[in-house]
Amino acid sequence: MSTRIIKINRGDSYELNIRVFRNNDISKPYFLTAADVVYFALLNPHQRFEDAILIKGYTLEDQNMSSGEINVKITPNDTRSLAPGVYYYTAKLQRGGTIGVINDFDNSTEVYTLIERTKFIINE
Repeated sequence: MSTRIIKINRGDSYELNIRVFRNNDISKPYFLTAADVVYFALLNPHQRFEDAILIKGYTLEDQNMSSGEINVKITPNDTRSLAPGVYYYTAKLQRGGTIGVINDFDNSTEVYTLIERTKFIINE
């Protein structure tokens, strides 16, 4: 999946659509199951995913069942208290495990990076 640098003003809203594909084949959307979660994270440079400044989880109910897209919404409260600067965003699919427990990675859990770390710039 191609990524783009996001630039927003602190306290602004922003929407990003994430598409989930089966085996990275863009002709085959992957539809989440009840045990799947897509996580969007906003991080400082070199910060661990599990310790992200902001983590939003999206489940089957949040996925568009015709396109396979998940609409990530950044709200004013998500960035209002952050200092202007360069952050990074990423998205991961967790298949299995405990929903809401990001680091519950055991033998029954699969984790796939959907979006590699990409710049997220917050202006004043």
